[in-house]
Amino acid sequence: MKGLYTLVLLGCSVLAKAQYQLEWKIADTAFAPLPKSIHVYETVTPLDGKPNHAYYIIADLKDKALTFTVDTSYRRGLTPDAFFAKYNQPHRKAFVIVNATFFNMKTFN
Repeated sequence: MKGLYTLVLLGCSVLAKAQYQLEWKIADTAFAPLPKSIHVYETVTPLDGKPNHAYYIIADLKDKALTFTVDTSYRRGLTPDAFFAKYNQPHRKAFVIVNATFFNMKTFN
């Protein structure tokens, strides 16, 4: 039986000024294996002369083999690795985990 693919998004907050021209390169092989309906892009283009390392994904929302879901670590303090372990099981495969909320594991701020 074909496994169920799960795409987990924990939120996404990207602030970018419109005048920046970021150079995006496909980075699928760094995250292989991925389903054909998911592509990862990466940039290291500096912003305001400061280092910047960002990713975005394109996923086919019509791919019925993918499940898109949201989860939080509210009062649990889960790291991205812990979320990946939680969702990356034999019956479901996690491909994308985005940490865009808590960064202090003591105060969850």
